[in-house]
Amino acid sequence: MPALSALLVFLAFEGYVRLSRPDIDLYKLTGRVAGSPTQMSEWAFVDAFCAYKAKPGLIMGGKTVNSHNFIATPEITQDKPDGTVRIVFLGGSSTAGTGKNLTNKTTWPWQTVKMIREQIPTSIDFINGALSGYTSFESYGRLWSRIKHFSPDIVVVNHGWNEMYYFEKSDDIISWRMRKDGDWSIEKTTEPTRSIPPHWIDPIIKWSQLLCQIRFHFFSIHEGEVGAVSELPLREDFNHKGLPIWRDNLKLLREACAIMDAKLFVTKQATLIVPDLPLEERTRCRYNFHGFDHDSHVRAFSEIYKIIDEEISVDAVIDLTPLSGRPELFYDHIHPTPLGSHKIASLVSKPLVSYIKQRNIDPK
Repeated sequence: MPALSALLVFLAFEGYVRLSRPDIDLYKLTGRVAGSPTQMSEWAFVDAFCAYKAKPGLIMGGKTVNSHNFIATPEITQDKPDGTVRIVFLGGSSTAGTGKNLTNKTTWPWQTVKMIREQIPTSIDFINGALSGYTSFESYGRLWSRIKHFSPDIVVVNHGWNEMYYFEKSDDIISWRMRKDGDWSIEKTTEPTRSIPPHWIDPIIKWSQLLCQIRFHFFSIHEGEVGAVSELPLREDFNHKGLPIWRDNLKLLREACAIMDAKLFVTKQATLIVPDLPLEERTRCRYNFHGFDHDSHVRAFSEIYKIIDEEISVDAVIDLTPLSGRPELFYDHIHPTPLGSHKIASLVSKPLVSYIKQRNIDPK
């Protein structure tokens, strides 16, 4: 009888979950088959200029999305209050605090602003314009089409890892964010992608939506940027045609900030991936998202940094690479731990404080 009662209770919960929640397909989430990873439509809208944006009010791993679709950002008015310095942060999931989820106040942009406020009496507010999966394409689109209307004074760009996604599509870059039929939708995918690591138990529990929900929400390590899954051997080099595209996008960001009369800062993104990274640490790095090996990633980061030095004035470059390669600061290849997030904020806040003090910004 106890077994029968337990079965009836289980079936009741199973029925409730199936009726009240969207289905979870573990095979799609783990990249075993093609599908719509992370059920993107649950947390994002399509956006005409930056591919997608987060839904307001959403709580993602202890974070919120404000009414203007900005993640881990307090409510903010489009019209900037008099006397306020407004800072914008652009990047992917390591800036948004997703992937390996951080709370609002643990994200490095939030901590950066907190540190600035502790040193400057000026009113400061901010926008976290980053989102998981964003490259410089999406950041530029969001900056000139949406964020410019919020009159930013300072823009901080933090890109690197995500650039390598379009590096591999550089031979057909005009189809970036397009499907084979020419469409773009967060409901579609054309190749297997992975947002959580597969587990041996998945084939056993995939029939039960109750167990899938438990597995997804409580026993899944979300991998941040959703990359294409490839079981092929990793290549020994990356597509170098992606580098001029990064350079052009960086120039576009630079010129957009000049038009908006906003000061641009560009980081050299911190990463676990360094030349002498021990083999046991390399297992945490998702090289297969890009399809090329460790040494190629080291070279790709180096080339990205070189272009930053060539296109951005030295006073506007924030070098985060002293943090690179330190296992305690990263969950994986790029996503910072709470300690890593604090270290990033410490480095980013210093030049911003100096700039605000030296220039005595007269907010627009």
